[in-house]
Amino acid sequence: MNHINAQLAARRTSLAKQQSTSSIEVSVSNTNNTSIELPGEIDSLNVGSDFWRQAKGNRYRMLIREGHLSKLRELAEIARTKDKPAFWFATACSKAEWERTLKFLSKLAEVQKTAVQVAQKLRTEVTKYIYQQVWRGVNVERWADTAAEVGRRKAAYFAWLCRLESDARAVALV
Repeated sequence: MNHINAQLAARRTSLAKQQSTSSIEVSVSNTNNTSIELPGEIDSLNVGSDFWRQAKGNRYRMLIREGHLSKLRELAEIARTKDKPAFWFATACSKAEWERTLKFLSKLAEVQKTAVQVAQKLRTEVTKYIYQQVWRGVNVERWADTAAEVGRRKAAYFAWLCRLESDARAVALV
C-alpha cells in the first residue's frame, strides 16, 4: 500500500512541475539539437544546387535517424560503381523508391550469401558469373553440388550446367 502511495505522490509532483513551467520553457526544453552529420561517403554523393543539397541531406538524415545508416553506406558503395553515382544514390534513397530499395538490399544480401556458399562448394572465388546466375534464379546450389563431385574443372562444369538450365528455360518460354 505504501508503494502505491509513493508512486501517486511522485506522479502528483511531476504533474505539478509540468503545469508550473511556462509554454516557452517547455518548447525550449523540448527542442533537441541533435544535428546528424552525414558520413563523408554519403555527403560526397549529395550534389546539386544548395536547395537540393539541403533537401536531400534532410532525407538522408531522416533515414539515419530511422536506423538505416548501414544501408545508406552500402548504397553509397554500390553507387560508386554506377555511371552517375550521385543520381543513382538520390533515386535509390528517394521517398518513392525507398521500399523498393529495401527489397533490393535484402535480395542482394541473399544473393551474396548464396554466391559465397556456391564458391565454397566449388572451392573457388566468388565471381561475377556466379552472381549473375544467382540473380537470374538458376538453381546454382544444385549445380554446385553436382559440379563438386567432378574431379577437375569444377567451375567449367558448373558453368555448363547453368547455361544448360538457362537454355532450357528460354526454350520453355517460347
